[in-house]
Amino acid sequence: MLIVIEKVLVIFLMILVGFAANKARILPDRTSGALSNLMLYITAPCMAMCSIYDKELSPEIISSTVQVLAGSAVYFVLATLIGLAMVRFLKFSPQEDHGIYVAAIASVNSGFMGFPVTIAIFGNDIFYLMVMQNIILNIYMYGAVPPILELGHKEKPNIKSTLMSMCNISMFAVIAGIIMLLTGVKPPAMLDEVIVTLSDMTVPLSMIIVGIRLGSADIKRMFSDRQMVIAGFVSMILIPLLVFAITAPLGFLHDDAKVTLVFASVFPSAMVPVAIAEQKRKNSQLMAEIVSFTTFMSLITIPLMAMLLMEWYY
Repeated sequence: MLIVIEKVLVIFLMILVGFAANKARILPDRTSGALSNLMLYITAPCMAMCSIYDKELSPEIISSTVQVLAGSAVYFVLATLIGLAMVRFLKFSPQEDHGIYVAAIASVNSGFMGFPVTIAIFGNDIFYLMVMQNIILNIYMYGAVPPILELGHKEKPNIKSTLMSMCNISMFAVIAGIIMLLTGVKPPAMLDEVIVTLSDMTVPLSMIIVGIRLGSADIKRMFSDRQMVIAGFVSMILIPLLVFAITAPLGFLHDDAKVTLVFASVFPSAMVPVAIAEQKRKNSQLMAEIVSFTTFMSLITIPLMAMLLMEWYY
């Protein structure tokens, strides 16, 4: 338990570095875009790729992979339905923002923030499965989020642009990693060292970026917004506890698959839907505020869930 606490503290101290650097104008708001591109297009794909091709296939790993892929698909359907019920039952307004809340609740930041946190706390086995979970996450974000954002609007989703958005470097990196895993082909030693070194940059880089974004957030206003507080509670507390309660008694699921599915659900709202909302001229500002608010909440919920999972399964 003490080891988990120490690892979580190290992660959030790195967030504090980014937060302090933003407040001191060493890393102003405009730097987060360039740093995010560095992580999203270079270091994170390297991290995802080497986490896959470094694995050795075994019946248990194959079984856990299938369970995580199937379980993740069920999760996104369940989270979307819960989000839809929330905005309609509680009569969120304006109606044009219903899709924003639903997409923010269902789209978890289990890649950008999840990769480094997972590998730091649970190690390579759970991290590999988190990469598998991100395959379904990417399909959901680039395939389901665009039409979800149209809730309350009359526009029809553009299928061509949706399919094009799925063709991104992270997906290509995962596919390359899977091919190398299945064929047993590994990169030459020099290239492998480059990939691993870039991969190692992801943890501190991503946490500093989170700190920069938190440093520019209007904390007081966000915590006084009733709808945002409700959305945050549903996303960060209700759904993760529900996933834990559903998966815990399922004896056919491997423990590693259970941990992955539950831990993935406790991460804050993802950043990709913010860019999609901006591209589609929806309320991207609201989406960004929900991301910031749930990220603040995650400073408490992630360590608590990590300790619960370690105590329960290990």
